[in-house]
Amino acid sequence: MVRFWVVLAVALGLLLWLLRPSPKPPVAQGGVRLEGVEFLLFPEEKDVVWRFAAEEMVEEGGVFRIRGGLRGERLVGERLDLRLFAPEVAVEPGDNLRAPYARAEILRGCYRLDLSAPGKGEVLIRQKEGFFAPWVRIEAPNLRGEAEAFRADFALEHIEADRPRFEFPAGGAFGPCTVEGGSS
Repeated sequence: MVRFWVVLAVALGLLLWLLRPSPKPPVAQGGVRLEGVEFLLFPEEKDVVWRFAAEEMVEEGGVFRIRGGLRGERLVGERLDLRLFAPEVAVEPGDNLRAPYARAEILRGCYRLDLSAPGKGEVLIRQKEGFFAPWVRIEAPNLRGEAEAFRADFALEHIEADRPRFEFPAGGAFGPCTVEGGSS
């Protein structure tokens, strides 16, 4: 009789095991994730195109985040205008860019800008206006310094800043242009 109950228990256990619900596949974390991305961004500005390359791009709630080894280039009329390097860039509605910090190289004038730094606040790049950063360090053959609450157009023709501390020696006293393809 004990043997009957053991066989019945094993048979019932086997039947329950066979009738169990199949495991559900893992639920995706929403959005789109692309790896090894290269893409173009066409803002509303006439003849302006941004070209980006990065390790990944993730869509999160309508905002695209470009991460890892980010390199961007701004072309105006098919001519390279500036380069952008950042750990991450969020492409917001209106094609504005937001980064925790960034480095920009402006070819005309041979400018190198450190836009913010870790822990100093975000950088905003507005397509129709230019750079907005809580802090900036600028280096060029005839200019060095830093400032706070920095606002400037892409050509650095119109600059506003708080507490500017700049040096302007004549004759390229800080050395030759170090921006690849740049000219003073």
